[in-house]
Amino acid sequence: MEWKSGFDRERELIFAIQRNLDVVTAILLLIGQITIIGVFVTPGAFRISVGGPITGTSRIEGKGGDAGINIIIDMIDVILAALLLNNQINVSGAFISSGRFTINVSGPIFGVPKTEPSLLSQKHQTLNNHVA
Repeated sequence: MEWKSGFDRERELIFAIQRNLDVVTAILLLIGQITIIGVFVTPGAFRISVGGPITGTSRIEGKGGDAGINIIIDMIDVILAALLLNNQINVSGAFISSGRFTINVSGPIFGVPKTEPSLLSQKHQTLNNHVA
């Protein structure tokens, strides 16, 4: 049996939660419950926003129900799901507003550093213990 410090166990737990968010988001993309709804562009990087009726937003569709555009949107969703399942991109956060939210995904292939599990440093924890 391998001994792990509390820090390592907590870090593994955070990683497992992050991975589960990636997998659930990929499943929702594959079954059409959420879809790409926007792209946030920053210097040298971009993030993709996904959402749908279950997040309080409308599902994006081609103008006038254009089947060709809808197929392209579905293909983008499948690619995003594959990237999430292969750990190439990750859920990086959520944008929350009144009555709705979107899920943001990104990663190194989009120019954004990989989100790594981290814990408060000992100094921060000590400070929080004294302030609280």
